Amino acid sequence: MCKEDIYSKIPLGLARSALFGTSMAAKSERVEIHLEDTSLAVQKLRATKVSYTGPVLNQHHSLLWQSIISAYIEQKTDSIEISGNELLRRMGNKSTCSQMHSRLIKMLRDLRSGEISYQTATHDYMGGLVSGVKIARVNVGTRVRKGNITITINNELSKLFDDEVLVNDLTRKVALGNNQLALWLHDFIATHKVVPPISLLELKRLARSGFELKKFKFEVKKALVVLSSPECGLVTGFSINKHNVLSVSKNRTNVVILDQFRAAKASGDGMDASASSENKGPALARQQRAMRAKVAL
Repeated sequence: MCKEDIYSKIPLGLARSALFGTSMAAKSERVEIHLEDTSLAVQKLRATKVSYTGPVLNQHHSLLWQSIISAYIEQKTDSIEISGNELLRRMGNKSTCSQMHSRLIKMLRDLRSGEISYQTATHDYMGGLVSGVKIARVNVGTRVRKGNITITINNELSKLFDDEVLVNDLTRKVALGNNQLALWLHDFIATHKVVPPISLLELKRLARSGFELKKFKFEVKKALVVLSSPECGLVTGFSINKHNVLSVSKNRTNVVILDQFRAAKASGDGMDASASSENKGPALARQQRAMRAKVAL
């Protein structure tokens, strides 16, 4: 477990989708994901389209990507430099053996080779999850060892972290261990103010789970018990009715929404939230406050 609290950011639509799923991949397996509307269990106002082509990504990849983004936030540069040991630490790995480093490099290659398309009311991004990975070589006597890793983040991708994003408690997430479904549900639940009732079939699709429905229901219950534990404290209650519809209550989490729709409504005249600052007066002041909103959900 990490020594200090680490926070990362993940766009809401990616946290609520099958991009980072819960199934382990066969060697070199690739997948195509097309979700026309991940807002189905999200916010009807914010239609979200996600598509992805590339290596199968699971929650280990999610932990790695969010660890990279946490370093990106701290270093404030599109090309971050970080050691493999530090990345593994942020991911919650206590071991830094050569096998873990080899696995880390493979996952970095997976992140580099995939392509996503992500569209919302305010975002339109096409590209990779990371743009480049370079591993330094260090001469130690007669031996050559791997040094720090330089990871490049696409400047356009970085814009996704300003709006419609979960400020994720990565320390809490990594403490969940290797339970893939618990890790996915952690982020899915944390993105909501009130988690809408959702059928287990829909949840199974969004989580890209390979379990049969009966087994999936059992695993969901088990994962929610973990998320309800005092050590985690994200979930405050849950139930599944006879129609296999899940209801969940949760504690507050942090989401950033610079809501153009709400800002325009607050202005009283339908003015777009990005309207020119030449428009003065109370309506603009209310609009600007709404645009700066950081919402605790």
